[in-house]
Amino acid sequence: MLTERRATILGMVVSEYIQTAEPVSSRAIVDHHHLDLSTATIRNELARLEEEGYITQPYTSAGRVPSDLGYRTFVEVLMSEDPVLAAEQRTIEHQMHQVAGGLDEWLSLSATILAGAVGNVAVVTKPRARASRLRNAQLVELNREAALLVAVMDDGRVRQRMLPQRTPVTQAELSDRATRLNVRLEGLDATAVRALAAELPDTSEDAATARAIAELIDEQRTAEETFLDGLNAVLRQPEFSDVDRMLEAVATLQAYRVRRLLEEAVDAQPGATQVVIGHEHGDDALQEWSVVLSRYGDDDSHGTVAVIGPTRMAYHRTIPRVRYVAGLMSHLLHEVRQS
Repeated sequence: MLTERRATILGMVVSEYIQTAEPVSSRAIVDHHHLDLSTATIRNELARLEEEGYITQPYTSAGRVPSDLGYRTFVEVLMSEDPVLAAEQRTIEHQMHQVAGGLDEWLSLSATILAGAVGNVAVVTKPRARASRLRNAQLVELNREAALLVAVMDDGRVRQRMLPQRTPVTQAELSDRATRLNVRLEGLDATAVRALAAELPDTSEDAATARAIAELIDEQRTAEETFLDGLNAVLRQPEFSDVDRMLEAVATLQAYRVRRLLEEAVDAQPGATQVVIGHEHGDDALQEWSVVLSRYGDDDSHGTVAVIGPTRMAYHRTIPRVRYVAGLMSHLLHEVRQS
């Protein structure tokens, strides 16, 4: 348990380091925060914070920097958020409503706005349904022994495959089969379609077609389309003044890394905000990175709004802006559905 004084000093170390990117010394704390404490007392408290794992002392520097535990404690206990004030909200909303296009333009612009507001990489993913359901299926005769199965999902995606036929079949027979199945399968997910197929005679063409429809619903979806901005801003930060560090950062932020970062949001509920710091990622390549993310949309269709940057991130500013943009995107997504 942190004492009140030690918690105050930890908050000062984190805030100072976020602002300066320089290890924080006891002298800097006394000079910048006008504490009624001696530098010796501050040094003793810093030593205790280091023993307890909240800060570390890099190399032979006289100063300290926060550890992942220190950042986590700052975010959950010590930090006061910098709220998105009404004027900033009006500016963002005005920018969003100037877009004449549709959802893609909003997503791209929201990534640009968020990156500019926080000075780190912002990523916004296109919304998609949590679980696909069948809207309708059609069967088209290719030849007497094969048909083309076309399945349309409730989110508008279309999938198709060739379906061999056990006996010669006409287009009229295929259309009748599709009509029968649509009556029973419309609005069902893959699990429900398989359950219904199991109730049909196993050797029937209806059962085979229903099983094929379930497979189409269940097919692995392509990677979420992402809109990313702010790479130049993050590379201008002191952490990447070294060329090798810069190249490493670019590699980390390549698409596959971004997708892995956003997988952290898999269990998040729309509106909830998550912060993943350093070693919490469980990936060596991401130990110097933090992610702040929030879902937008609802349980039926959702996307992710995220900011990615060094662990020395301005969490007090980033978290409320990620939350606000996610809420705004939920509202815009609702407008798109109603239009």
